[in-house]
Amino acid sequence: MASVTGFQALNEAPLNRFHRKVTFLSGMGVFLEGYDFTNIASALIFLVPYFHLKPAQIALLASSTYIGTIVGAVAIGYLADRLGRKFMYLFDISMYALFALLSAVSTSYTMLLIARIGLGFAIGADQALSFTIIAEFAPKRIRGKLNASTWILWTVASACTYVISYALHPIAHDETWRILFGLALIPSLIVLIGRRSIPESPRWLVKQGRIDEARAAMEVAVPGSGQHLQHATHQESQGSLRLGALFPNREQAHRTLYIFFMWFCITFNTYGVGYFTPYIFKTLGFTAGLSLLGGVIVSLFAIAGSVTMFFSVEKVGRKALATLGFGLLALIDFGLVLVSQAQIFWVLLLLFSLFQYVAWIGPAGLVGVVAPECFPTEIRAFGTGLAAALGRMGAITGILLFPIMMKAGGLHLSMTVFCLDAVLATLAMLIFGKETKGQALD
Repeated sequence: MASVTGFQALNEAPLNRFHRKVTFLSGMGVFLEGYDFTNIASALIFLVPYFHLKPAQIALLASSTYIGTIVGAVAIGYLADRLGRKFMYLFDISMYALFALLSAVSTSYTMLLIARIGLGFAIGADQALSFTIIAEFAPKRIRGKLNASTWILWTVASACTYVISYALHPIAHDETWRILFGLALIPSLIVLIGRRSIPESPRWLVKQGRIDEARAAMEVAVPGSGQHLQHATHQESQGSLRLGALFPNREQAHRTLYIFFMWFCITFNTYGVGYFTPYIFKTLGFTAGLSLLGGVIVSLFAIAGSVTMFFSVEKVGRKALATLGFGLLALIDFGLVLVSQAQIFWVLLLLFSLFQYVAWIGPAGLVGVVAPECFPTEIRAFGTGLAAALGRMGAITGILLFPIMMKAGGLHLSMTVFCLDAVLATLAMLIFGKETKGQALD
C-alpha cells in the first residue's frame, strides 16, 4: 500500500486550477441530480393531462428516478472500484445525456418511464463517483469544502426548475415538460467534453500496482507531486468486493454505520417534509398562492443552508455539524408537532424554513463530504455508492409514507415520526461518528 509520504505533496498542495476544474465537473453531476429530482414536480402539471395519467402511473413516474438511482449507485460504485474511476466517470454522464434526450422526445408513458429510470441510473452512478473523485484529488485541508460546494449547485438547480417552468409555460404551453427535460442535455454534453481531460485517480492506480500511471496522474493534478511516489510501496489490487469489506473491524464498521445512518435518516426526514411543503400548506387549508409562496421561500433557505455549510465544514468539522444538525432537526420537528393544530401560516413557514436551513448546514449537505472519507481506496466508490443508495431508499420511504401519515394523523403524526427519526440519527452520530476533518485519505 502507498505510504502516506507518497501522497504527501497531493495532500498538502495549495488549491489550484485543476482542483477547481475537477470540482466543477463533478459538481455539475450533482447539479443535474438536483435538476432532475425536482423538475418532475413541475413537469407532472403538464404530463398528467398530456398522457392521461392515472394515480398509480403518477406515483410510479414520480419515484422512477429514485429507483434507477439505487441500482446505478451500487452497480457503478462497485465497477469503479474494480475497473477504475475515469471510464465510469465518462460512462455515467454519457448515459445521462442519452436518457435526458429520450425523456424530452418521449411519445408514450412507457417510453418516458424507461427514460426516467435510466436518468436515475446515471444520477446514482455519478453520486458514487463525483464525491469519490473530488476527495481523491483534493488537498486534505479543503477536501470537505470542495465536496460541500457541489451541494450548493444542487439547491440552486432545484430552485431553477421552478423558475424555468414558470418562464416556459407562457411560451411552450402543454409542451413545457419536453423543453424542461431536454434542457438538461446541454450541460451534460459540456460536462462530458470537460471530463475527458481528467486523469484516472492516482490512489486507485496505486492499488492496482500501476505506479508510473499514478505518478503521471499526480503530475496533472499537482505538478511535481508524482516524484514522491515510490515503486516499492504498493500492493496489488484485491479480489472481488464483498459487503463484508465494509465491516472488517470495529473502527471501519463504525465509519460505515456513521454514513449509512446519516444518509438514510436525513433523506427520509427532508424528502418527506421538503418534497411536500406546498402540499402541507394546502392540506392545512391555506390558499394555493400562499402554499406555492411557502415552497419558494423554503427552497431559498435550503440554498442559504448549503452556503453556510460550505463555509463551516472545515472550521467546525463533520461530526459536530452532523450531530448538531440532527439534534436541531429533532427540536424543529417537535416544534411542528406542537403547532400542528394552530394553522398560523407565518409560524409554520418559519419552522419549515428553519428546518431546511438546519438540514443543509448539517447532514443533508454533509453526506457527500463524509462518504468518501469513511472508506479506504479499494472500496471507496462502492461504499459511497451503497450509502447513496440507502439515501435514495430513505427518500422513497419518506415520500411514500408522508401522504399516508398525513391522512391517518395529520401533521401531528407525521412530524412525530420525523422527530423520532432525527433523535435516532443524533444518537447514531454520537455513537458511530468519527471526525475526519483535515485527515489524509491514506
